[in-house]
Amino acid sequence: MQPKKIILFIIILFVASSAWLFNVSRKEINPNAGKNWWALYFQNPKSNDLNFVIENHSNQSNFHWEVLGKNQKTKEGTVNITKGNSQKIIVSDLDFSSSQNKKVIIQVNTKSSKKEIYKNL
Repeated sequence: MQPKKIILFIIILFVASSAWLFNVSRKEINPNAGKNWWALYFQNPKSNDLNFVIENHSNQSNFHWEVLGKNQKTKEGTVNITKGNSQKIIVSDLDFSSSQNKKVIIQVNTKSSKKEIYKNL
């Protein structure tokens, strides 16, 4: 009778620990569960277009972006992105083809943080 109780106890312990690990893993995989971050990246980093994406997983919802060429602001805008969403910003009407090896910087600001990416054209 004693070995049956030990085997039953091990099975119950295994099922309980598996359920707990599954729950912890599910919470960690969800980018919005208890996390506060946002990302900025180019839609197509290997091409010469400057279209970029702001992905929001933070409590901030207002993002101000600027495109800088030769340290001068060439285009800017403000976008509202709710938590869990992303938005593609299309920067297609700028012409940087006249100068070779030009560095273009994209800055995005919120109330509490600032991020920037750049591309050499």
